[in-house]
Amino acid sequence: MENLVGCGVMINQLQQVVLIVSTLFVLGIQAGLAQTLQQKSTIANILSIRKLKRTLTSAEMLVQSPAPQNLLSPGAKQGGEIVPITGVKANPTDKGVEVILETPVGNQLQVTNRSTGSNFIVDVSGGQLRLPSGEAFTFRSEKPLAGITQIIVTNIDANTVRVTVIGEKALPTVELYDDNAGLIFAVATTATATSGQQPPQAQQPQSETQPKPSASGDEPIELVVTGEQDGYRVPNASTATKTDTPLRDVPQSIQVIPQQVIQDQQANRLVDAIKNVPGVVQGGSSPRTSSDSFLIRGFNVADILKDGLQDRTLTSIGYDPVTVDRIEVLKGPASVLFGQGQLGGIVNVVTK
Repeated sequence: MENLVGCGVMINQLQQVVLIVSTLFVLGIQAGLAQTLQQKSTIANILSIRKLKRTLTSAEMLVQSPAPQNLLSPGAKQGGEIVPITGVKANPTDKGVEVILETPVGNQLQVTNRSTGSNFIVDVSGGQLRLPSGEAFTFRSEKPLAGITQIIVTNIDANTVRVTVIGEKALPTVELYDDNAGLIFAVATTATATSGQQPPQAQQPQSETQPKPSASGDEPIELVVTGEQDGYRVPNASTATKTDTPLRDVPQSIQVIPQQVIQDQQANRLVDAIKNVPGVVQGGSSPRTSSDSFLIRGFNVADILKDGLQDRTLTSIGYDPVTVDRIEVLKGPASVLFGQGQLGGIVNVVTK
């Protein structure tokens, strides 16, 4: 009996524990659901990107946006308010043209000017180009006078007007002053801008008998110009025609190594001088061979000419750079000019 009573007590305790755990689990689920619903409600209140109101970030949008009515009133004269410029006129004058920014309170505008190349730029702070209806506008005048390409008056931001005078070749001359009509820019023509020059005087008629100038002032001046010929440039060659003919008149390909190049490079061997000619390399079995033989356009050239005549000693003994005036290399078949010859070309050593 005692064992049965103990088991019943334990079962009651287990039931209570299970009941408490179940209650806590249910409460946790309810709290989680409530938090999830609150988050969904918060997310639902966030506006999408399409519904957000765009801010004015560019100068063009700022100019096109309607200005407050209290800033556009013609009688606005208190500090900090934008002065409306209701019109722009360009009137011709004796010196050039006057650009008038029509506003009743032009003395309240602040003006700063600068120049970029041939452009004269004036920034007018505290004003806006506004028609009586409240709409913004831009003034342009194409070629208003000589030397001036264009005059532009436009809004660049919410409280600044820019006046740009574009000169054709030189920086234009612009004067600024205030008037009852508004702010006036006087632009001068190119001729007026250089007003420091005196107008040409009328020429006096000359008499038929002119006085003879003095001998000291009428003597001719003799100029003697001396020059030094470039030692690297050789205009003529004699290998192809056996005459002193300009290279531009010879239809063959001829390369000339002048004496100045041989001296500057200290080419004591013929093979050292021939390295200056493209398409010509040293022939033979080894670069250290004592004999001078060449490959011109892939063909072996063993015979070398001296002043147009064959000289076999040049390949074995070599040549004396002191006696050489130039070295001419003719590329192409040489038998057309010298009878028996090589297919690649010919090397001719011309002495002094």
